[in-house]
Amino acid sequence: MICQNLASMTVPPPRPRPFRLAALDLDGTLLNDAGAISPADATALRLFAQSGGLIVLASGRMTANIRPFFDELGLDGPTIAYNGALSREPAGANRGWFAPQSAGDLPREPQSANGKIILEASLPARYADELIEYTRQERFHLNYYLDEVLYARDDPELRRFADLYSRQTGAAFHFVADLGRFRGREPTKLIIVTDPTVPGQPDPRHRDELYEVWQARWGSEVTVMRTNPEYLEFYHRATSKGAALAAVAARYGVARSLTLAFGDGHNDVAMLEWAGCGVAVANAHPDVKASADWVSPLSNSESAVADALERLVARG
Repeated sequence: MICQNLASMTVPPPRPRPFRLAALDLDGTLLNDAGAISPADATALRLFAQSGGLIVLASGRMTANIRPFFDELGLDGPTIAYNGALSREPAGANRGWFAPQSAGDLPREPQSANGKIILEASLPARYADELIEYTRQERFHLNYYLDEVLYARDDPELRRFADLYSRQTGAAFHFVADLGRFRGREPTKLIIVTDPTVPGQPDPRHRDELYEVWQARWGSEVTVMRTNPEYLEFYHRATSKGAALAAVAARYGVARSLTLAFGDGHNDVAMLEWAGCGVAVANAHPDVKASADWVSPLSNSESAVADALERLVARG
């Protein structure tokens, strides 16, 4: 990593630096346990943007389910969606790096508006086609993402998995009779949504058991990723939040050494490792903490982002 290792330093605070970009994971990092951005974090991010900093929101969610958080902040910025498989410029890219919203400002872009693509890495069709057939035969629920639309097979017996995913991410499904209509296409990503693994009660239909099967089968060819306890995700092998962050920083001319990244989960590790300084929140998985330059003493529900920006960003 570029940043001096700060993982064990709590006193004195890490030396501030003039960071110009802050990339933030959503669930478990910027969002508290109630799924909201704290007032303190919102204020700190607005101050960072007003000083010329670029805010990047990075998530496994679809672009349309990330952009509302920019609206909530009253800002605009690039999105890293689908855990890095698709990155876009700000929806109001003509406004510059940030766009504080007030009564006198220009109207906000619709939440569905998307900026120009910075980086895209779709899953090759042969893998997608195999998963379509596998999940049809074995009766698993499959999320199929194509052209920023989420599709799933219309199966009443599996609808609980779609409902779960919608509750957790806000995503809207387009149900079809047969995902086979998409054979030969290259989706942005796929997710098998299934029951979480229960310690001591192995079940071949549960998430971790399925992971072992598909990681052994495709691990060298496809990125197979565990995220939420119910999600098994499949991406192009080059996909990561780290690769996406590198592309976003290059697009805006921000040096790697002046990038900050915040995360809590395994899908954030590549982003934390690429950034000039990677920050893990206190509730992060131990493996994620080990990959970070600094571990915040605060959790996602204690405004860890605001505290870290205050400690780490030099005020000019």
